[in-house]
Amino acid sequence: MPSIRLLLIAVLMPVAAASSQHRLDLTGRPDATIREPFTMIAGVRELPGHRALVTDQMDRGIVLVDFSAGTREPVGRQGEGPGEYRFPTAPLPGVADTTWVVDASLRRILSVSADGRIAPSALAMPTGGVPGGLARARGTDRFGRFYFEGSGFDQERGAFIDSVAIVRWNPSDGRTEVITRVSNGGRVRLTLPSGVSSLARSITPFPHLDAWTVLPDGRVVIVHHDPFRIDVIDAAGNPRRGAVHAFTPIAVSAADRAAYRRRVEGARVGALRSGGGSGPQSRAPELPDEAFPSTMPPFIAATVLASPEGEIWVGRSHAAAERTWRYDIFDATGRVLGTATLRNGAVVAGFGAGTVYVARTDPADDLVYLERYRR
Repeated sequence: MPSIRLLLIAVLMPVAAASSQHRLDLTGRPDATIREPFTMIAGVRELPGHRALVTDQMDRGIVLVDFSAGTREPVGRQGEGPGEYRFPTAPLPGVADTTWVVDASLRRILSVSADGRIAPSALAMPTGGVPGGLARARGTDRFGRFYFEGSGFDQERGAFIDSVAIVRWNPSDGRTEVITRVSNGGRVRLTLPSGVSSLARSITPFPHLDAWTVLPDGRVVIVHHDPFRIDVIDAAGNPRRGAVHAFTPIAVSAADRAAYRRRVEGARVGALRSGGGSGPQSRAPELPDEAFPSTMPPFIAATVLASPEGEIWVGRSHAAAERTWRYDIFDATGRVLGTATLRNGAVVAGFGAGTVYVARTDPADDLVYLERYRR
């Protein structure tokens, strides 16, 4: 009966592989919560002693939270002097327990110690040597190097471009190098009640975009939306193409459009100037039905993150009516390791040693509460 035995092994092996995938449930009671709410959490950086640094993008502040005591304290203050900031972005891991916070308005990088103190001196952001300069920092590696995304506007030509550079900068020697380029979705021309407008695709509803992040060892991950696959770029800039993942497109319904409009109601948009500071803000445009795509992308580009272990977390698109939604978790070859399920209205904001931080928006007050789960 050897042939039957081999057949049984062949049938059972895929089932065993599927059952070995890790499934995290982040919908239940968290391990710890900060009761005092935030307005818009940009990111979380875990610190020793059950503490973490949090940046609130709407309030433009840096906050030190203590999960043991359930407290939060401001770090630094608004201003332009030493230890001050104007527009702090998501905190990035530095060497050991140091945290870097890029001030996108003042174009400098703050160093924050494990006890929540901002160093009096700051690093000036590099120019990057790419047309339009550098727009934002997306990550760091364990060697203390930064990874920036280039601007989508070429100042030399006076025109928008459809791809942006991924630039690695080593502050120890000041060297910058372009690792690769990634599509930014280009511009979209929309007919609005106020007239015809040209908008970055990233600020349109349910944008079909590629995304990228950085692994701790310095490899760059690009998550493509069409086709849906994960490519990994090594330190020398050589790409390794991942397998294509099949998915069933989700149609954008009238309920999804209504939920999107409620979410952005009253929102204001503006632009950071390449030389520092920010442009004037205005109300987000009112979008007609024609401005919405017919289907959602396979994933939400803004959710793509890398864990300290080198996992790639990708938040999948979902209908507004769903009670829960999920992140797919991949390894650096693009293989699915498992999933994490969250309540609708919650997103992953950061990771720690065996932990994951979730920013949950409470529909009762539209405020954001920080939760910590074990993983």
